[in-house]
This record gives sequence, structure tokens and C-alpha cells, in this order.
Amino acid sequence: MLSEKMMHLVPASLQGKEDILFGNLHELYTFHNEIFLKDLENCISTTELVALCFVQRRDTFYRLYSFYCQNIPRSDRLRETLVDTHLFLQECQKRLGHKLPLGAYLLKPVQRITKYKLLLENLLGSSDSGSCTKELQKALDCMLIVLRCVNDSMHQVAITGFPSNLSQQGELLLQDPFQVWTESKKDLRLRKKPQQRHIFLYQKSMIFCKKTSKPGHNKSTYQFKHQLKMSQIGLTESVRGDSTRFEVWLQGRQEVHTIQAPTDEVKNKWVTEIKRLLLNQLEELKGEKIKQYGMNHHGLRQTTSWDTPNILLGMPQRAVSCDASSESSNRNSNCSSSGDDAYPHGMPPPPATSGNGHAHVHGNGGGAGADKEQQEACGWSSDYSNSEDEMSIIEDNSAPVSNRGFDHDLERV
Repeated sequence: MLSEKMMHLVPASLQGKEDILFGNLHELYTFHNEIFLKDLENCISTTELVALCFVQRRDTFYRLYSFYCQNIPRSDRLRETLVDTHLFLQECQKRLGHKLPLGAYLLKPVQRITKYKLLLENLLGSSDSGSCTKELQKALDCMLIVLRCVNDSMHQVAITGFPSNLSQQGELLLQDPFQVWTESKKDLRLRKKPQQRHIFLYQKSMIFCKKTSKPGHNKSTYQFKHQLKMSQIGLTESVRGDSTRFEVWLQGRQEVHTIQAPTDEVKNKWVTEIKRLLLNQLEELKGEKIKQYGMNHHGLRQTTSWDTPNILLGMPQRAVSCDASSESSNRNSNCSSSGDDAYPHGMPPPPATSGNGHAHVHGNGGGAGADKEQQEACGWSSDYSNSEDEMSIIEDNSAPVSNRGFDHDLERV
């Protein structure tokens, strides 16, 4: 904090902007000096306890460094775009005799995380104890997660031109560079040449960006190009002829994006994560349907709507139910006679789960044998109807099996 005697030397463009220039640097310093340093000093004689310090403070590391790293682009713009600010900082550097500019010192906190990682790797390499090795590996994993999150946050704040709020897209899960071919039925064109895109996978959407760099700057920005909502896409896991490719597409393949990853490992990582998101969405929608059914339908009840003849008094009676459907079923009213063990009319049976963990939903036709054959042929698939009149979950047994991989179609109800 500058004293009042020195405040007149600060240019107007910098006054009141310490939080932008330095971010939460003071909070980082306080954490290391008053908390984490004492943790390490108390545990310095035992390697396992040193490792435990990193594990226990993982959330604090992530919170502090994520905020700091997300502020770096704002600090850079403030220092580099305003002429009087730039000249003032240069003069400060000259008078103090510093060899490096302020920007280099502001990167030191980020570099500290990398040094922690190297420290833990060295300790892990020289450890012989089994229990000690386990704790060190946990600590190293924590720092790797923090590093990844910090790296993701720095990429995220570099996205420009996005028409909405990125914070509304949920957690950032993955981000990597890809080559992308786009096919759309609207313009009936297929891009023969791939486009280089940096794709960000959030919980609620995939965001396609073009990486750009300004002359004389070593920092990159990502210009927004396209967005796909996760609630509207389908997934083809494998594309024939290239193990590094997969597809994401909209309903009816109105728009198809063929995505080529730099390696098989990156491709598999993305396919696994996208599939997990689609499965989670399916489970949420199934829960919503069951809840909605309970709100809109009457349960079975024993009723008598006519005089019962005496000759039937000795016979077991059957319940007569009247199932009044909601507006979503066009106000149809279905009356049926059923036994005590009858399933509510119109309510689909609960979804089954196969032994391999794949989710299946049952249609109206075909027996157990047909279901089994379909499951073995198609692998994992989910098809959700978006009809307002009929919102039941069905398995489309008539759909052809893709010869390029497994099609995953999840459409928002």
C-alpha cells in the first residue's frame, strides 16, 4: 500500500486500481507466510506429514491461485495499454535497479506451484517407505489438479467474443486443441479442409474457439466461433479410418462436427467425459419424468360405479380404475379393469441396467430376448423424445446400428 506522500507520484490511470494490478497477491503472501510455512515447519522432520500439508490445503491453493491467475490478463492490459502507466512502471524499475519488469515478478506466484510439484516428485523418487510413498502420491496428485485448474482458468479468461456469461456454462471440464470438419444441412456444404479449433468442454456446453496471438505478445486469446449445448447433442465414439476422430451432432444430424484429437489418449478422454455428461443428463430427465408422472396421474383405487349383483358378492372383485391423463396427453381419459397387482396405466416400467453398466430404456414392443439382442448389437445408446404430447422414454429398436461407432442421442425434453 502506497503512503499518502507517494500517492501524488502515481498516474491517474493507476490510482485506485491496486486490486487489478496485483490481484490477490497480498492474500497469497499472507497464506504462505502465516499459514502454510508454519504447517511445513511443524512437519519438517516427517515426510508423510509434509505431504499431508499439501493435501489438507488443496482447496485453499485452488481458490487463491485460480483467482490470481484469472486476474493476470486484466493486470497485463492495465500495464501495457496505458502509456502513462507503462512509463511510470518503467521509471520505478529503473530507480529500484530491478533487472526484470513488474510482469515477471507477478508470475512468480504461479511458478511457485510448479516448484511445489517438482519438490513432491523429488521426495517421491527418493522415498522407500510404502506408506510414505502413498501420502506423497496423494500430495502430488493434489498439486497436479491445482496446476490443471490454474491452467484451465488462464485459458478460460482468454476467451473473447462469447455472447453469454461463461460462468453459466457450469464447471470447465476439459480444454484441448483439435482439427474440426463441419457439415450442415442448412448450407449443404462439407468443409473439406479442417479448421483448427480450441474446444472448451463445460458441463452445459461445448465452446469452439479460434486461437489467436497478437504480434509482439506471447499470450494467446481464443476468439469465440461456435457453441453446442450438451442437452442437444449426440455422440459418435469412433469414425472409421481414424482412431483419433469422433463426432458430435445435433438432432437428425442437422449439424455434424467431426473432431480429430492430437492423440488417441486425448480422444478417449473427451469421449469418456462427454458420454458421462450425457448419461447424467438422461438420469436427471428420467427422474423428472417419474416425478411429473406422480404429480399428473391418479393412482389405482378400488371403486364401484354400478350396483353389484348379489351373485357376484362371493366372487373376488377387481378394481376399476379411471386414469385421467394430463394436458400433455391431450386430455385423454382411459378406463380399465385391472387386478390388485396392476401397474398404473401409461406409466412405463422402470429402466433396466445391464451388467456392463450401460443404461437401457424399454419400448412397447419386443420381449426380453429382443431387448438382449438389441443391447448386444447397439451397445450404449439413449434416445429421448422431445414431443410435448408424449414424453415417454423409449428405446428405438428400429434404428440401424451405426457402422462407425455408437450413436448417443440425448435430446432435451
